[in-house]
Amino acid sequence: MKTITDFPHRWTETEDCWIPMPDGVRLAAKLWLPDIAPTKPVPTIIEVLPYRKRDIYAPRDAMHHRYFAGHGYACMRVDIRGSGDSDGHQGVFAMKQEQDDTLEVLKWIAAQPWSDGQVGMFGISWGGFQAIQTAYRAPKELKAIVPCSFAPDRYTYSQVFRGGSVLLRSIRWSTQMFGYKSRPPDPQLVGAKWRALWLERLEHNTPQIISALQHQNYGDYWRSRAIDFDRIKCPFYAVSGWADSSYVGAVGETLKKLKVPRKGLIGPWGHRFAHLGVPGPAIGFLQETLRWFDQWMRAKNTGIMQEPMLTAWMPQAVPAKNYYPESPGRWVAETAWPSPRIKAKRFFMNDGGRLAERSGKAGKITAQSPLTLGLDCGELMPWFQHGPSPEMPGDQRADDGKSICFDGPTLTKTVEILGTPAATLTFAVDQPTAFICVRLCDVAPDGASTRVTYGIFNLTHINGSDKPVKLVPGRRYTVRVPLSDTAYSFIKGHRMRVAVSTTYWPLIWPSPKPVTLTLHTGKSALELPVRPPRKEDAKIKFKPAEAAPPFKRTALAAGGRNRVVRTDMGSNETVVEVTDSSGRGRYDDIDNLIAEARSTERYRIIEGDPLSCEVEVTWTWQFERGNWNVRTEMRTKVTCDKRDFIVTARLEAYEGERRVFERDFAERIKRHGN
Repeated sequence: MKTITDFPHRWTETEDCWIPMPDGVRLAAKLWLPDIAPTKPVPTIIEVLPYRKRDIYAPRDAMHHRYFAGHGYACMRVDIRGSGDSDGHQGVFAMKQEQDDTLEVLKWIAAQPWSDGQVGMFGISWGGFQAIQTAYRAPKELKAIVPCSFAPDRYTYSQVFRGGSVLLRSIRWSTQMFGYKSRPPDPQLVGAKWRALWLERLEHNTPQIISALQHQNYGDYWRSRAIDFDRIKCPFYAVSGWADSSYVGAVGETLKKLKVPRKGLIGPWGHRFAHLGVPGPAIGFLQETLRWFDQWMRAKNTGIMQEPMLTAWMPQAVPAKNYYPESPGRWVAETAWPSPRIKAKRFFMNDGGRLAERSGKAGKITAQSPLTLGLDCGELMPWFQHGPSPEMPGDQRADDGKSICFDGPTLTKTVEILGTPAATLTFAVDQPTAFICVRLCDVAPDGASTRVTYGIFNLTHINGSDKPVKLVPGRRYTVRVPLSDTAYSFIKGHRMRVAVSTTYWPLIWPSPKPVTLTLHTGKSALELPVRPPRKEDAKIKFKPAEAAPPFKRTALAAGGRNRVVRTDMGSNETVVEVTDSSGRGRYDDIDNLIAEARSTERYRIIEGDPLSCEVEVTWTWQFERGNWNVRTEMRTKVTCDKRDFIVTARLEAYEGERRVFERDFAERIKRHGN
């Protein structure tokens, strides 16, 4: 990526910008103000996050906001209530409070002499959530948003549930947030009250996994935290990546449901901004974002609305590896979404493991999936935050061998898909609680199997995700399982494969008992959104990735992320361990603040015993400057019996080697359809 140092405008950076809330709480913000603002008020781009503006994310923030400021926008990075240097404490899924606070931020900005009253919002993950939540409230100051990897519905698009099934990564995410909310404000900014603010945060900090598991179904709790697209009034540019399967489907839903000017962009990336995208190609996303904001806040005709509604990466012959730096393929586009050009094509799952365009005679295949099916599933949302690491789904042959598979014939011509595949399955199971996983794979001539997309469905939700039912063993059911949105080019000489299982560990928590599945062949089928070629695609180009210089950080120790799988052949115990470190870094421009984060994830199961499943995650944060040395440590462990999830957690905080806070948590939460 190219680093830009010569911009149309210079800017100033203010570290301690304070925004008052009606209840007396002050939110901390960093402000980048271009040189023209004192004489000619300018529009503002803001990013609102709980991930702290003043340490680990500061280098990345600077790359974005300096870039926008250099092009004449005021920019602001705001710490959510109870995070970073802001007052108060952060709630659990406290979306209403966060929305209310952000509305006050917009009002405050509009009242400043350097502001022309217009605000745009930008951000990824929580920053994307915050943008759409604010747009949902339709404030007059908000003129355009660019949310990336966002969730209009925290149940459907989630790090907690997938198709109604509990994700094991939810424990990792909960512990990560448990850790984020434990960190103190910086005494250099907030002064002597830092310790009182810190202790208030610690006292109110609880593991989010408890609240999540207390609401396993789609009831009022999650409905009240979803947005209504009809209430959004500002232009919306939705962005995600195919590898970020938690959130990528939100792009298509947004384009379909919104009534305002809108665009969508989906690259091959994981959970990363597009100019930092891995796997590549990364693109000039900051230039693209400027085009969007210039269109709607500077009344410039940038041409962006004359371009197709959806632009997406079309992967082709992707390697069956758990890491690759670049995705082979090309850009494609559709002028409208859903596209009338794309038609569903059905492929039947027939006897003999054959996938064919015509239905075969009725038959049955019965199998019980091993509990360790899924070891090659990769991470839920590959991040690559600390460089190359084994986070993508690897070669699927081992998982395929444990699944009920249906293979199509060797392709004599290329077949391309774009959209939402779905499987319609006619089946019976022998247990009242069961899940189903459907994977679509690309099988190369040498046998390597690349996962294209997949879908999970909690079969107790067959009558709706708000009211799980016990399945009747032996009864015949039919269910439609949507797979994650995808694009893929199946090339000549390759084969399509559909793999069906009742387990997918360590992605989802297993059902209380092993499940035997009877799949009815000749009736079950896969629907693919087949996309015809479009000659205009050859003209699609993005500018090369560029950004402003990052905030200065001196690496004192390297970080990284790794994943190790161990199986004890005697006990049949399998353990997956993931270690992650930010590395130890000195932030030279923040008076030599030193920061470091470390985590471990341990997923354990014994083959044949789903009640042996357990997850333990630890997280440590440490900050130092001179004589100031603070550390927080947290641990979450989740186990189960046939009736309950069992959650234990511990939070400790230290000044130097002196422990100043400790708290333990213990909860038993009934399994509702899980």
